[in-house]
Amino acid sequence: MNSNSLISVIIPTYNRGSLILDSLNSVIRQTYKNLEIIIVDDCSTDNTEEIIRNAGDNRIIYHKLLKNSGACTARNKGIELANGEYIAFNDSDDIWHENKLEKQIDFLLKKNADVVTCKMDVYDESKNFMYSFPNLGSDTELTTEGLLKYNATSTQLLFGKAECFKTVQFDKDMPRFQDWEECLRLSEKFKVVFQNEILVDTYQQKDSITKNPQKGLAGMELLFSKYKDKIFSDKHITESFFKKMSAFSCLCGKEPLTEMTYIKNANPTLKNKVRYVLAKIGLYKILFMILQHM
Repeated sequence: MNSNSLISVIIPTYNRGSLILDSLNSVIRQTYKNLEIIIVDDCSTDNTEEIIRNAGDNRIIYHKLLKNSGACTARNKGIELANGEYIAFNDSDDIWHENKLEKQIDFLLKKNADVVTCKMDVYDESKNFMYSFPNLGSDTELTTEGLLKYNATSTQLLFGKAECFKTVQFDKDMPRFQDWEECLRLSEKFKVVFQNEILVDTYQQKDSITKNPQKGLAGMELLFSKYKDKIFSDKHITESFFKKMSAFSCLCGKEPLTEMTYIKNANPTLKNKVRYVLAKIGLYKILFMILQHM
């Protein structure tokens, strides 16, 4: 391990005064010590600034945006301010395991990778365990095609060379799946590798963007517009992508006929033909919502 390398940790935050201290402390307590911790406050109106300034660690750099601009703009500002050879990201409601950075830098160097991503345990806001993500069974390189088939990334899991993130910054126009879209573009230019180890605990809040299906559907539509040719280049990618998109359509009260048409045309199995017929007669959405509540 190159213990002399500076790592810049970027934490965007907005009105998370009640949560950010636990997240921040999980970074402060890292076994890897050569850090700068860049907190970009997206114009909070609560006591976030006071809590950060009282955290008592001289590695913290606090920057407040002049207007509320969204997490992607905040992350990109953090990237701009970063002095480290490497960059990692955390969110203000996520907790890193104490050896996350130490393990990730070792893994990155061992695999000769540019960017690595790991695994996390997901909890609800009452701290009840829900599931582990992503559902990959071993260390593996993440190609653009593989990422289109299965979104195996999340921002708080990312660690990599600073040049990668300074070259490929977050798309502020993405309403959701900013991390997925970021990794898709990173994978086109750099070597991205998945580390099959749980190094983060994440807690979904009531106001989490992950609970907004409208933003999920809009994000999927933007991804489709950017990667249409690659999505249609492989029947398995087509099927996987539009199954995910169809779920958001159903949650938004829409019948996913377009998605099921793409799936049927790409891979005309009996199951996919049945799904298409159900969507055509207006039953797919109803059955989906029934199964969601079982």
